[in-house]
Amino acid sequence: SLTNGILEFIAVESSGRDYESLFTLECRPAALKFALLLIGCEPGESNGSPVNIEVEWAGKRAPVEQLLIERRTKKSPALLPWVFTGSYFTKSVLHGTELFMADEEQAFIALWWQPSVLISLKQEFGNPYRGEQQGFEANTKALPPKGTPVKLIFRRRD
Repeated sequence: SLTNGILEFIAVESSGRDYESLFTLECRPAALKFALLLIGCEPGESNGSPVNIEVEWAGKRAPVEQLLIERRTKKSPALLPWVFTGSYFTKSVLHGTELFMADEEQAFIALWWQPSVLISLKQEFGNPYRGEQQGFEANTKALPPKGTPVKLIFRRRD
């Protein structure tokens, strides 16, 4: 996982873009989608279920927002508007087979609107690659040490 620098994701697969993510997860995005459906979340590009995300490690538990710094305010954000977009299926240009885009992207949770990823932010915080006042970076003071096993906890926000 990334311990400093700008972020594009909260979580990706271990073979995904971990250099721009807080965490790597040991499952496929399709498996997490199934789990979110089982807890009653409904996918939707603009009207998916709102979700809370917590991180647990070494007996500590914190909202994922505490592990972020909003680059505009230089502070951890309040509760962020995470939405279960659910990703989507498309046909492979090369093979004509069906592809689940979150599995192709190897990404679970994005820090800006990305319908191909399972969970995205509904509010626009900007792209950190387009300016110093945009997006998020890791809150290095709050993060568990690199290599620490963590558990992400998802709850439907009603």
